[in-house]
Amino acid sequence: MTEKDIIEAVLPDPVLSAFELPLKATFHPYGFPLELSTNSRHVMRAAEEGLGMFGQRFDASPPRFHVGVVAGGNGPLPEQSTVRSRENMMVGIADAENFFVCDFRQNFGYAWMTEAVAADHAAVRYRFLTAGALTLLEKQYLAPLHCGLVVRNGSGVGLFGDSLAGKSTLSYACARAGWTFVSDDGAYLVRGRSDRYAAGDPYALHLREDAKVFFPELQEHLPAARPNGKVGIEVLTQDLPLQVASGCVLDHIVFLNRSEPGPARLRRYPQEDLMRWCERYVTFGPVHIQEAQLRTYQRLLSAGLWELRYRDLDDAVRTLERLADTGE
Repeated sequence: MTEKDIIEAVLPDPVLSAFELPLKATFHPYGFPLELSTNSRHVMRAAEEGLGMFGQRFDASPPRFHVGVVAGGNGPLPEQSTVRSRENMMVGIADAENFFVCDFRQNFGYAWMTEAVAADHAAVRYRFLTAGALTLLEKQYLAPLHCGLVVRNGSGVGLFGDSLAGKSTLSYACARAGWTFVSDDGAYLVRGRSDRYAAGDPYALHLREDAKVFFPELQEHLPAARPNGKVGIEVLTQDLPLQVASGCVLDHIVFLNRSEPGPARLRRYPQEDLMRWCERYVTFGPVHIQEAQLRTYQRLLSAGLWELRYRDLDDAVRTLERLADTGE
């Protein structure tokens, strides 16, 4: 008997291709169906915590994402996963026992993780479900936007900017002032529509710890290190007196600029700069998907495009209120 025969006798399925995943559920992140299969109640609870509040809004073929959990894994994960993609494939590797693989052509992905990692629900959500399963969803149906989303009297306003531009803080400030909150730092244009409809996550708010200076009601929320390494506070919007919505049509796109002194004011933002901004988020996946995402961004050119220069938060909210009410 050869060494190969001995291994196959002991391990009839050495690559765990037939590993049973008896727990199954369908979630609806951003309104689209996603089928999750696993053998771990921890993984299922992590998905329920992060995705369970979304309701179905779109009929679509669901991506399938399988998560197998095996014994072991007492050590911490590396701070960052390594993610690589080529054509229709993507992998995200934390270490040899904790990784995921996605196939955009088959609309299918799978992950393996240890019991110790599965028990960390935040890590499961951020490093496997968001990075893996939701990327499958994005490549099939969406185009990503790095922005906050708020609505006033039916007028949707996207707050754009790099990290630390103040998107989350200003989104929450608008929501406290009576706007409807859709998202604080990330949304998606829906590709299968002809309008500028964007879907967001209105169920959680992520702020830096210094936001407590502006919002005293957040004093009791303790900062924590998120799985991406950033330290901040997470607040469920159901615990706040806010109006929320799962999406809106973008009527105005506002790039935030907090570096200019003086009162808050708006100026027109160039269309070509908007497209260069959007192109930054189309960097991988099959060519036909990248092309579809770029075509979707073209719809934004019919919205009002602005730069908001401001220092004072209340002044900025008042300026945005005028924009939503009057269009300028």
